[in-house]
Amino acid sequence: MCPLSLTRQSIAIAAVLALLPLTQTFADAVTDWNKITVDATKSAGLNSNQASRVDAMAAIAVHDAAHRILPFARPYHFIPTAVTPASADAAAAQAAHDVLVYFFPPQRADTLDKNGKVSKKGLDSQLNDSLAKLFVGLTDKNNGIAVGAAAAADIIALRAKDGADIIAPPYLGGSKAGEWRPTPIALKSGIDPAWGQVAPFVLPSSHQFRPAPPPPVGSAEYAKALDEVKTLGLATSAKRTAEQTNLAQFFKQDAELTVNEAARNLAKAYKTALVENALIFALVDIAVADARIATWDAKYLYSYWRPVTALNANPDGTVTNGYQAWAPLLDTPPHPSYVSGHSATVSAGLAVLRYFHGDNYRRLSLSTTTKDANGKALAPRIYKRLSQIETDNGLSRIYGGIHYSFDNKTGQVLGRKVAAYVLKHGPHELP
Repeated sequence: MCPLSLTRQSIAIAAVLALLPLTQTFADAVTDWNKITVDATKSAGLNSNQASRVDAMAAIAVHDAAHRILPFARPYHFIPTAVTPASADAAAAQAAHDVLVYFFPPQRADTLDKNGKVSKKGLDSQLNDSLAKLFVGLTDKNNGIAVGAAAAADIIALRAKDGADIIAPPYLGGSKAGEWRPTPIALKSGIDPAWGQVAPFVLPSSHQFRPAPPPPVGSAEYAKALDEVKTLGLATSAKRTAEQTNLAQFFKQDAELTVNEAARNLAKAYKTALVENALIFALVDIAVADARIATWDAKYLYSYWRPVTALNANPDGTVTNGYQAWAPLLDTPPHPSYVSGHSATVSAGLAVLRYFHGDNYRRLSLSTTTKDANGKALAPRIYKRLSQIETDNGLSRIYGGIHYSFDNKTGQVLGRKVAAYVLKHGPHELP
């Protein structure tokens, strides 16, 4: 795949955009409904695995609907009967809406406060808002709605038996040195132990790029990484700087949120057309979803213990001190350590964005849903390079005390490999 027109467009306007902040007002149905989609998944309490699947399905529905009306890229799957004239914006909005309504029926209606006033718009109201601001005829709008609805129904049917609903028995790991097990903060079985069995969106299998095993406990590489997280990831560390602490807190939000916000800000900056955004967002969210499936394949295959367990364990691997010897800055997630899902997710998504937009910018602002240890909202961070976001996100997991450096580095490599495969074999621009 080689989206030449997108690349040429990026080059042509790069000089102008370098002088502008990457937060100027600009939106279309793709960027609007990407934000609505990620917000809906979090409102429903979905973790990053579950959310990334919904994000990808919505993005695919938007992509296939928009490109059926304005042919620009090959479809992921859906090839409906031609309907003309039709609004691609209406199709995109309807497609995303219908995927979200399928997964989150309670979010369809408005939320009312105690006085009966709307405190939060539901999906139907947000769709009506999207359709109302379109300057197109009724026929165009209705035809677009029909295409969007059909595209959503297609991806929902296609993914109906993808393995996401597999209910695995509780996973408690082991008690030997190097083996994952629940920790005091996460006194429950490992989450999503069967997610590595979910059918990827583009990868031929979840183990397509399965990484080599992590370093053996006691090896030099392991000892060095353990000492690093012991020093920098300790809750009360005097060696961790204020900036490192800020990074740990900033990037602890679900990783797909960071990727999608970066994608929206770049779309606004480059003012890419709706069909271009539809292609980019589909590839970004497919790469993220497949990276998480591949990550979970590795996590439960190797079942590697978290730093909090390693740093409280006896030589035989058992923990008998009540986890009192060492505590991390961040709460340890309830799943194995190797590889880092955060690192794989962000690296996969940003690799797609770099492919289309390059790496260097004057100003790219990222916000966060998280707060610091005192409950204070964290200020946005300003970046000049996507690669620096990738680096900071990976390091944040070490500063938070929840990952080793090899978890991060291997996760980043995995994410980039997934992205490269998705760019080559996923939806792509027509020749």
